[in-house]
Amino acid sequence: MSGWNPTRRNRNIGTAKQGRGADNRLVIPKAWPDDRVFWEFLNRPIVVRRTIGENEVTFLVEATSRGCVYPCSIDDIAGVLEHVPSKHLDGLELVILRQPTKKQSIVSSVWGRFLYYAAPGLHSGTAICIEAQDLSEKMVWGKSLTPFDQKELDRLRADGHEIRSDRRSHEIVRTADSIRNTVLFRTMLHELGHYVDWLESVLWPCRKIDDPAEDERISQAFNSKPSKDKEDFAHKYADELSNDLRNRGLIPFPPVILHDLMRAEGIDPEWFAHGGTRAH
Repeated sequence: MSGWNPTRRNRNIGTAKQGRGADNRLVIPKAWPDDRVFWEFLNRPIVVRRTIGENEVTFLVEATSRGCVYPCSIDDIAGVLEHVPSKHLDGLELVILRQPTKKQSIVSSVWGRFLYYAAPGLHSGTAICIEAQDLSEKMVWGKSLTPFDQKELDRLRADGHEIRSDRRSHEIVRTADSIRNTVLFRTMLHELGHYVDWLESVLWPCRKIDDPAEDERISQAFNSKPSKDKEDFAHKYADELSNDLRNRGLIPFPPVILHDLMRAEGIDPEWFAHGGTRAH
């Protein structure tokens, strides 16, 4: 692919210029000299590799803290990706399981992220990032919801979260099972949908041409695409793929916690929501 440089990122992605954190008073401090974003900094992650179809994917796993757990295991994630069209994993290099700091959880709490390019230490490339969750922390939304927020609340209810509503707020009661449903069977496919959008809009077209100027035009056109359009694509992709996998009986499936394998790889099963409750 001529002319395309994966390190030349759209620095607005996930930042205040796109509106992220605009209504938060807290600010995540930037204490590093380069242009990386806070989610690219991992604390001594364990490196695990899985072959998924024709692709090798590297998993980077941070130890959890503060009572947090990852909603799903490495082999849960691999089990879902096994059923994704192989071409949609083309070039996907990393899956990152990261432990956010307390301030990051308050200011920028997410289930997961798609990273067009991440450089966490010795590893770099396109990544899907899943964040650890603290089930003891209340998840409360205001009563006034946008149409987008209302759809998401309905999705969370369908995932198995209990929604307790009063005159002022909606409290989302999370459990190990409900966060696994949200992250493994929906968020993962949604973030992959962002990657497929990028594949179809930028990476695959750029492989067919040998003109740096045209590469730049294609990349800029994608960067200028409204965020709503990108989210709509990812939601549609996730919904269609999820419905297909469900109709074929491929999802949902029980938690896959391979205790002996995990310990041999340096992974503590207790880092995962079902790690202490189910053996395989």
